[in-house]
Amino acid sequence: MKLTSEHQQFRQVVRSIVENEINPHVDEWESAGIFPAHELFPKLAAVGALGLEYAPEVGGQGADHLFTLVLAEELGRADCAGVPMAIAVQTSMATPALAEFGSADLQQRYLAPALRGEMVCSIAVSEPD
Repeated sequence: MKLTSEHQQFRQVVRSIVENEINPHVDEWESAGIFPAHELFPKLAAVGALGLEYAPEVGGQGADHLFTLVLAEELGRADCAGVPMAIAVQTSMATPALAEFGSADLQQRYLAPALRGEMVCSIAVSEPD
């Protein structure tokens, strides 16, 4: 498996975001008990990181799975686990169902803003009492 120059460029972009937009703030965020996803996610979206494998028609990049692997590798350089997990929830847990099963209306209302970093998604899991 060989990465293309586009994969390598994307790696450098994501690495820069981790080094400049995440790691310098980890201690502050953890001390304050916050994570400003609404500030970070638009920066990730600006480089296509939130919609890598999604169709361009809904705001995705139409990229191959290697881009997702590069994103995961570089997020592994973060000085915390919570921020990469929040990004993974957005990219790999909450939005895939919208892309796969959502109507065109739901995709425009929820998926497109999530891929632009304007909407932060979450998941909920429950078990019987």
